Amino acid sequence: MGDTITHISKVEIKGLWGRYDIEWNLSPETNVLAGINGSGKSTILNAVYALLNREFDIDETAMLFDCIAVYVNEVLLAKYRFAKSIDSSLSKLQNDAINQKFEKIKEDFDSDKIVGKAYKQIYPGRKFTGFITLSSLLYELKDYLQIDFIKTFDVPLKSLEEVRKISSELVKTDLDAQVHNKGRSYLDYQINIGKRAFEILSKSNSDTKAGVAGVRKTYDSFLQMVDDLFLPTGKKVNRDKNELSFLSGDEEISACQLSSGEKQLLLILLTVLVQDIKPSILFMDEPELSLHFDWQKKLIQYIRELNPNVQVILATHSPAIIMEGWVDKVSEVRDLIVLDRKAPTHAS
Repeated sequence: MGDTITHISKVEIKGLWGRYDIEWNLSPETNVLAGINGSGKSTILNAVYALLNREFDIDETAMLFDCIAVYVNEVLLAKYRFAKSIDSSLSKLQNDAINQKFEKIKEDFDSDKIVGKAYKQIYPGRKFTGFITLSSLLYELKDYLQIDFIKTFDVPLKSLEEVRKISSELVKTDLDAQVHNKGRSYLDYQINIGKRAFEILSKSNSDTKAGVAGVRKTYDSFLQMVDDLFLPTGKKVNRDKNELSFLSGDEEISACQLSSGEKQLLLILLTVLVQDIKPSILFMDEPELSLHFDWQKKLIQYIRELNPNVQVILATHSPAIIMEGWVDKVSEVRDLIVLDRKAPTHAS
């Protein structure tokens, strides 16, 4: 894939809750979605992420909105239309009206084709053969662009099957499981930077020391960042272990033994670290939950320090998240509405 795709530039949703059409133009860097409870913040984030990962629950999502389009770098990437099944409780006339409505939507939102112009921009140098399936395009996108969604609600694991998938007996909640799994990516990340450092050392030139320091810069910043954040509780990263663990005085503890807030912050920072400064998209739904007020204020700064190439897309209720320089990145859900089908009309 070409090197042009770095961020989502626009999201369009038609018929949110059968009422609203939404258009959201996004910054390549940081985007904060705000609104009262029930305004649709989480629904919008979940829908965009599900489309990019082809993870729609069709029956459930079809009840939330009619169709969705996502643009990357100003280019249409994907459109998806939800077909409604015939409702036997409705009259033929009512069902015909519904079908007509969705046929009209289909004209605007064709689910499985990308136009030649967009294809050429997304795949520079490739020959356009007429169409590409959405599934194929998104499959390749996931290999090129890291897309993460952090949901930090600390709830118990739902089933024994979930528990059996994880070897550690310390994993008891969904947040534990996320931190544990991200710890595996952390090990891979260390291996990768170790290989890059070895390649520099093997060249043995005057820039060797600076080159190795450059490779390790983000990793060392992460370690120091976590140590500074956890200092008030007397914890620090155990640098003698490759696996992520902590020292509390002389006692070694696992990441799963941290407090909910510490685990939550660690998960966010780990997720960004292992993106390895590559173009990435990070969705977060109410990341402020359980976080100390001071951590909330610094959260976006921490993320951008670890990966300047990540596009942050988050929904929040917390004013602290945007306090330190991010107010202009806020979009209110009500301001994204371009059509309200139930708005009162006035006779001219």
